[in-house]
Amino acid sequence: MLHKYKRELLKIQEEIVDMTKMAVVIVDDEGNYLTEKSNYSEFCKIFRKNKELSSFCEKCDVKALSKAFLSLKPYIYRCHAGLVDMIIPIVYQSELIGAFLVGQILLEDEETFELEDILVENVGKEFNIKKIVENYGFLKKVKYSELQSIASILHYTSVYISECIRSKKWYNHVVENNIKEERVEYSHSQISSAITYINENIKENLHLESVAALCNLSISQFSRVFKKETGKTFKEYVLIKKIEKAKHFLEITSKSLSEISNEIGIEDSSYFTKVFKKYERICPKEYRDMFQK
Repeated sequence: MLHKYKRELLKIQEEIVDMTKMAVVIVDDEGNYLTEKSNYSEFCKIFRKNKELSSFCEKCDVKALSKAFLSLKPYIYRCHAGLVDMIIPIVYQSELIGAFLVGQILLEDEETFELEDILVENVGKEFNIKKIVENYGFLKKVKYSELQSIASILHYTSVYISECIRSKKWYNHVVENNIKEERVEYSHSQISSAITYINENIKENLHLESVAALCNLSISQFSRVFKKETGKTFKEYVLIKKIEKAKHFLEITSKSLSEISNEIGIEDSSYFTKVFKKYERICPKEYRDMFQK
């Protein structure tokens, strides 16, 4: 059932990642991935890239999924590498239809695991311990009470998904359409002219130096103010605005990807596809297909 709503689920997944800064993926009632994995830690990527280590990760996922699927309640657990994950079932009319897999974090005030012992026990051979330990140090840490709150919010989100399926109305689109970045008030900002210029010239190849000059700021000053007020770097902001424009073309026109790429000022269509997938989690063709369906 959830396969029909991949586009809506991707939007929800992105918002969960933005809110929690955790790794997130959504699966169906059989445990198959519905969405691409978002925000997976470099630490876990090392494990999952190794055939033997990856098998342990998969076993942990399957075991945890079976428990959550039986109880139909949020389930918090620790994986074989010492990280904390959780599974939030998505239930529709008393039947399981999927789940959120969220986590790859550490709990605050806990003793760290001996990573070398974990690797030796799991695999029995040497790895680049220095790299693994370094990435272990970058893992997000939260208090257990915070983790429980996040689990509750995700549970409410699963209820929201069920209600959207029932009513056939996805209210996240209402929020998305009413809170556009260009509607944020920048009139008293040093970068107001830059925001206006970007929005009006999105199909151009915009340069940081030129836009900074419009605001009578040095590149370093402009970059600092821009990031503070928009929450994004100049490059990120411009790419996001270009992708928003591309989505509009994909939804209402039959233009080719090459034509759309040119319309938003990205000459290389392969680079356009790469950027689109980075921000939307799916490629342009998949986005168009889902929207038309």
